Amino acid sequence: MAWLRSTTIRGVTARNDSVLELLPMVFAAPGEALTRAEELLGADPSPLHASVAHQVIGIWQRDFGDTRLALAHLRRARDLAARAESAEREADVLATLGVALVHAGRTRAGLAAFERGVARGSGHTRARVLFRRAYVWWVLGRHGEALEDVRRAIPVLRQADDVIWTARALTLRATVHLALGSVERADADFTAAELLWDTTGQEHDKADAVESRGLAAFRSGDVPAALRLLDEAAERYAKLGTPTFMLTIRRCEVLMAAGLATEALAEADAAVSALDGIGGQSTRKAELLLVAARAARLAGEPQTSLARAAVAVRLFAGQRRTWYETHARLVLIEARVATGHGSGRLVADAAAVAERLAAFGAPAAPEASLLAGRIALDLGWTADAERHLAVAARSRHGGPPLARMTGWAAQALRARAAGSARGVLEACRRGLDVLDDHRMTLGASELR
Repeated sequence: MAWLRSTTIRGVTARNDSVLELLPMVFAAPGEALTRAEELLGADPSPLHASVAHQVIGIWQRDFGDTRLALAHLRRARDLAARAESAEREADVLATLGVALVHAGRTRAGLAAFERGVARGSGHTRARVLFRRAYVWWVLGRHGEALEDVRRAIPVLRQADDVIWTARALTLRATVHLALGSVERADADFTAAELLWDTTGQEHDKADAVESRGLAAFRSGDVPAALRLLDEAAERYAKLGTPTFMLTIRRCEVLMAAGLATEALAEADAAVSALDGIGGQSTRKAELLLVAARAARLAGEPQTSLARAAVAVRLFAGQRRTWYETHARLVLIEARVATGHGSGRLVADAAAVAERLAAFGAPAAPEASLLAGRIALDLGWTADAERHLAVAARSRHGGPPLARMTGWAAQALRARAAGSARGVLEACRRGLDVLDDHRMTLGASELR
């Protein structure tokens, strides 16, 4: 086979292109890429080409299989790149290894790998390293750093006419914008990325783009479109034979918004079992547990919610993912309140969570302030309740439907505490108007 031919040159040159094509193939035809990489290793390749093969296998195992196997192959790929004395190859592998380490819960080691990768790479390669570090910042919930790295990467990728990596970078930037509640910015980047994907054969990346559009539709309040797009993405992944854990997380979020919390809990729990069965990413496990905790609370199972949230908090803390840990702590407090354990300590905990979420720019901050206010009201702490509810009520004038409903709920509680029946009715009316508008987007009557 022509693509198996070895070469003794030390750098990544045109003569290596046929082997380097295995890397994008992982997300175009994953099974074929894995097979070819294994065949390449059996053909006595040069250290440079063996490095590529181990990297391909490592990527496949990282994203679709066993994280431990991924780390073993990627460390081997790194060592072979160093033996080949190719700084660019070594930088590229270090970035792939960094992502795998973070997904394995070894955040400090992962970030250290990225530091070495940025230092070893230059130009186009460094831009690809920066993109992957931006992805890791997103995984860690450090959105400012993610936007900064992707800002540095995109112009270089565009100048190099690197369609695949430019599209990936735009998709990532859009996803970060969504996490921060900037739906319009996200839509613009998703649209630009999709135009680029249409010119490629990157089938897995295309499925991910459809999934991302589903997430954007959900964030804008269009639940039927979100479910349709996520189902389309699932069909695309099924054709490729790849796992869909991130898709499950997003689908569960949409199911909960549609009032199907029991179904969301079942899907999340099943995904956790499947992930454990293949030795998959611990980062995804933590996210699935957080979704399961939310679903259990909405399904009226506070003890289940408490158990899932507690494990999620522990995993996120160990992974140094403060954004996610704070969101999990919010669900943990909600579950404790639902089990009848309201206390002054929980008021303080909810208020602290609200402050951290607000500092992150997280859309869930009003929800935490509302929770603190509700607990304070139940305890008869009217002054504390007013302070927290006033913060939550600010969200009633803008943002996504759920945030506005949270704001009007807070305003209704403020009016009730002040003894204003008219204020309660007005706030409830305005909140129900938002709810009705949101329900009309659900389309099918069973979703409404």
